[in-house]
Amino acid sequence: MRLTETTDVTITTVVDNYSDLLVGAMPGVERHGPGKGPLLAEHGLSVHIRLGGEGKEILLDAGFTKVALPHNLAQLGIDPTRVDQVVISHGHRDHTAGLAEFLRMAGKRVPVVVHPDAFLERWFILPDGSKMGPWHEKQQEWEEAGADIVYVEEPYELAPGCLATGPIPRRTDFEKGMASAYYRQDGELVQDPINDDQSIVVNIEGKGLVVVAGCAHSGIVNTVRYAQEISGVKKVWAVVGGFHLGDATPEKVGRTIDEMKTIGPRLVMPAHCTGFAATRRFSEDMSREFVLNAVGTRLSF
Repeated sequence: MRLTETTDVTITTVVDNYSDLLVGAMPGVERHGPGKGPLLAEHGLSVHIRLGGEGKEILLDAGFTKVALPHNLAQLGIDPTRVDQVVISHGHRDHTAGLAEFLRMAGKRVPVVVHPDAFLERWFILPDGSKMGPWHEKQQEWEEAGADIVYVEEPYELAPGCLATGPIPRRTDFEKGMASAYYRQDGELVQDPINDDQSIVVNIEGKGLVVVAGCAHSGIVNTVRYAQEISGVKKVWAVVGGFHLGDATPEKVGRTIDEMKTIGPRLVMPAHCTGFAATRRFSEDMSREFVLNAVGTRLSF
């Protein structure tokens, strides 16, 4: 199977860790610059995807609070009532906390595409043994706010030319997941592989794949390789979103960049959980492809 091509696609960062009114625009990259209302940054992610050729709008994730997402949507001129579907990349609070508020703003029933594990009771156990948690998304609360839950455990077509990956196979030998992540099972805390991690893939006519990752807990290389597999498209045009390299060793970052160079995207825009050190390495080692992300960045394809 080959994923259908689509056209007239825009991808807008609505929530991210970084805000900068002075970062420069470039061809195909629009910025929310001086003279426009300020945007809010927080440790979270939300991305708006407009498939103009299909007349569809999709929101990936909903940020870490109830504050940034509605504020930034208004500043960016994105109308929640026009969003057709929401995709939740995984059930961590920095990707879900604004969802109920967004659904109330939408004022209608909205399909929310999510893996069942997003509703696990999550914890973090730090190297010193201290615990953080619990975080526990509740399906009933989402449904009461307006969600029609769509459970996915395999690739899922969102629109012609656009897929949610569903769970991503872990095949590389260096992308090991998040050691501090746990969930409660039968009263005990057990290691959490974060199987609900998923991304969005868009096949752009005449260009190739755009892969939009939430956190890439499966590994950003695993994510892109799986996007190629399920779409039947080898050429990758852009990789954007969270790469989850904030606590990665220099060796892991280097392996990731080497693999990304082999894949050969024209544009790489790390965000959210990628971390400063890894983002700096991408900016140096893939300087021609690198785009600095900031809240309000809009990519056009």
